[in-house]
Amino acid sequence: MPTRNFNSVVTRIKASLNRVGELNELGTIPGEEKDYPLIQVVIGKGNPHRILISGGIHGDEPAGVETICAFLENKLYKNFIKNWEFTLLPCINPTGFETGTRNNRDDIDLNRMFREAKVPREVEFVKSVLEQPYDLDLELHEDVDSPGYYLYQKDHGPVLSSLGRDILNEVAAIHPINPAEDIEGIEADRGLLSRLSEPDEMEWWPMAIYAFKQGCSRVFTLETSPALPMDIRVKAHLKAIQAALEGGSVNSQ
Repeated sequence: MPTRNFNSVVTRIKASLNRVGELNELGTIPGEEKDYPLIQVVIGKGNPHRILISGGIHGDEPAGVETICAFLENKLYKNFIKNWEFTLLPCINPTGFETGTRNNRDDIDLNRMFREAKVPREVEFVKSVLEQPYDLDLELHEDVDSPGYYLYQKDHGPVLSSLGRDILNEVAAIHPINPAEDIEGIEADRGLLSRLSEPDEMEWWPMAIYAFKQGCSRVFTLETSPALPMDIRVKAHLKAIQAALEGGSVNSQ
């Protein structure tokens, strides 16, 4: 039996839109008993700043999926709808989401495949969305080994923007920040990991690096701690999105 129901996610998203924005099915993923639609939501089309928010590329990280559902259900885009075009990918890995596994049905870690010549259908779907660059890319993740929130930040330009620190400062009121000086083998400064390799130095690319390579101005991978209750993790991600939107248009070129 599935641990989660992807159809319920689609139902929640359709109900939350209520003729606001666009709901697109950009393809399907075959499963054992059914096909899974690859869902894209677009709100505020044509606005001057563009943001991509995604969740569920790892199926065992449900807080990102729940966050996007909550973002839409509570219409948290309303305060930003004049300036931002929102593209949301609520659940990139629906087969993994249902079974509660990091990898997809074919046991592939989708977030390691973005430099490969031949990629799974889920990655093709994401790449098609990234054919045009975004001002902000926010990727919602969870780290089972982390005691607190942290993020990876990758900016175009010679000077790192303050946006990552601004996000963490806002999240800290809701969710503890990972205090380690080294996270996943990378130097960390109070939850901020910004000393990242350049794309051409890397053997494989996660989605964030592909987005950066495609011209996205600022790319963030946001990590909650599953040690905390789901509602806290969702609130933390929502606060991070809000902080990014408030600061992102100011710093966009």
